[in-house]
Amino acid sequence: MATKQADKAVGAKGTGEIFRVAGPVVTATGLRPRMYDVQYVGDEQLLGEVIQIKGEKTIIQVYEDTSGVRPGEAVVDTGAPLVVELGPGLLGSIYDGVQRPLPSLQKGMGDFILRGVKLPGLSREKTWTFVPKAKEGAAVGPGDVVGTVQEAKNVQHRIMVPPNFRGGKVAQVREGAFKVDEVVAKLDNGEQIKMLQTWPVRRPRPVKERLMPTIPLVTGQRVLDFLFPIAKGGTAAIPGGFGTGKCVIGDTFVDTVEEGRRRIEDLFAEAKGQVTRGRDETTIRLAEPLEVFSLVGDRISPRMATHLYRGTSHGLVSIRTASRRHLKITPVHRLFRFRSHLEQVPAMLLKPGDSIAVPDGEGSYAADPIVEATFDPGTNIVYDLTVPEVHNFVGGNLPTLLHNTVTEQQLSKWCDAQVVIYVGCGERGNEMTEVLTTFPKLEDPYTGAPLMERMALIANTSNMPVAAREASVYTGMTLAEYYRDMGYNVALMADSTSRWAEAMREISSRLEEMPGEEGFPAYLSARLSEFYERAGRAKTLGGLEGSVSVVGAVSPSGGDFSEPVTQGTLRIVKVFWALDTALRARRHFPAINWLQSYSLYTQILEEWFRKNVNEEWPSLRAWTQRTLQEEAELEEIVRLVGADALPPDQQLTLEVARMIREIFLQQNAYHAVDTFCPPERQFKLISAIKKYSDLGQRAVKLDVPTKDVASLKSRELLTRVKYETEFDKELTKTLAQMDEEFKKLGAT
Repeated sequence: MATKQADKAVGAKGTGEIFRVAGPVVTATGLRPRMYDVQYVGDEQLLGEVIQIKGEKTIIQVYEDTSGVRPGEAVVDTGAPLVVELGPGLLGSIYDGVQRPLPSLQKGMGDFILRGVKLPGLSREKTWTFVPKAKEGAAVGPGDVVGTVQEAKNVQHRIMVPPNFRGGKVAQVREGAFKVDEVVAKLDNGEQIKMLQTWPVRRPRPVKERLMPTIPLVTGQRVLDFLFPIAKGGTAAIPGGFGTGKCVIGDTFVDTVEEGRRRIEDLFAEAKGQVTRGRDETTIRLAEPLEVFSLVGDRISPRMATHLYRGTSHGLVSIRTASRRHLKITPVHRLFRFRSHLEQVPAMLLKPGDSIAVPDGEGSYAADPIVEATFDPGTNIVYDLTVPEVHNFVGGNLPTLLHNTVTEQQLSKWCDAQVVIYVGCGERGNEMTEVLTTFPKLEDPYTGAPLMERMALIANTSNMPVAAREASVYTGMTLAEYYRDMGYNVALMADSTSRWAEAMREISSRLEEMPGEEGFPAYLSARLSEFYERAGRAKTLGGLEGSVSVVGAVSPSGGDFSEPVTQGTLRIVKVFWALDTALRARRHFPAINWLQSYSLYTQILEEWFRKNVNEEWPSLRAWTQRTLQEEAELEEIVRLVGADALPPDQQLTLEVARMIREIFLQQNAYHAVDTFCPPERQFKLISAIKKYSDLGQRAVKLDVPTKDVASLKSRELLTRVKYETEFDKELTKTLAQMDEEFKKLGAT
């Protein structure tokens, strides 16, 4: 953390003593602090922050575990707010909620962080090559760039005059390799500029001018870019229930080294270790790791499982194979699909004819074809175990390779932001572990370099002290604003703001405040607003243009969108991407409901799409939404009387809507071509469907049977064209065949 360790006698504004301890909330006396000043609490000097001042009593929320802290111990007031260090080295780093670098902490003390440990956010040992941009004698002000450092392959770190400097003329500027705390430039007023600067996390960094959000943040996901776009500098919310599982049912066998085949529910019942309980989930960190069999490279070898997990899932995928294997697993649980090479595929994407990898009995693996794959809805208790590094284990009624991971963030990978900040705010430890192990291995599709080179990860798990969740959110936003000030477009992913709200609820109850709805504090909406309003597109103090786009995950308990956090978030954000479990059950991905979702940026972004893609973009979007809405209205009639009772033109509307859903909105994140679809290709694909619709309506008016229109070869080819590497060439051939076929029907 940027705040230096305070000494009780030196460098402190004042010293008091602890009066009362209530979990993460500590009351102290004998201090005269300001709101949000950092305090060091107790003999171990735990990091805390002033959140209330009542007469002689100071209320402090402590960002570390307060077990064993007693009244009478000293409290040191630093007289300074909580700040983060900003400079070269942020990208590629993994921090906790108060910007302590986790890899460095692990090297020094192992897997468990000791209390009271303080470590700078940026390394003081590494040197960076500084290239001056401002010449001696040039006038510079706050936010102006004085030089650059090549922080990553495609990210040039701009060293700026800090916003709280007065500015002046450059008296001296140095070139060469320096550490972050060395002076690289001096101004004539005596101010010294270093590559390192600090900034209070709760204070928004100033900008010269706020700009209208008129440029879209292109994600390459058709349902988002075309129907519900987000602007650069915009805000969006994605809801999804707690505990979306990646697990297996309780009677699934696990192949252990010492005890042979054991049911995973029995292993969980017998497990001993540190237990962490959530609302619908329990995680046990094993006191003695369990030795199981895993796939390591291309061999089956013993590995140590460190955690066991139990939670709930709203539906299971049932898979049967030719060799009589039967698996019941959650839809997002990945299996190893056997092709020319092994690939990890969620169970919901597997189908009969695919083959999964299974142990061959000789220490390697073989293929076992799937003969049946079905989805069974309903709430089930599910289990999982964590095997670090390899993330798989051998289990099932007959030995099968089972993966234990979650899906990567498509937005982080594909959105056209130059910098991505990912905040894991109160997420489960095994989910954050997966993010921390998966993201460093991902390749940036724009540059070919590792994705981590343009990312910073902030990991604050659910078993860490709740107060630190608030710090993690503000820390992430401050990092995002810093890169915005360099003129970059930044995407901030906050997962999940509901966990932050739960932390506020706990702190509020400790403060004995009057609760609001469902026990949340009355100021919940105000705190959410303070966070989201720091997003935006702006002209920086240095005259550059940058943006911070915020995508916040909301995790309503039981999927209840009427609860306070979801409703408070929806009043603030401009884009709502509603995840739909019914679509997931139908294996429609991305599972974003086109009838519930919305974007308030649509009209303001129309001009950009007209100018940069095609003049017809807004009208095609309106036609698409109208067709999907008509389908929803007709479905109720179809349920009563059947599709054959509808007039031919309405039957065709249902067929076209189906094409929009299956050809356009569905997108395969695991397909090399379909995973990313640029706006130009999106427009061509939806235009082809619109052309089919227009020609089909013309044919129907000429009394051509709807089934003849629906059975055209060109319609079938259209479903495949989005997977083609030579998209334009294949689409042109398909459209030519479409014209020819409709001509034979007399429709052209």
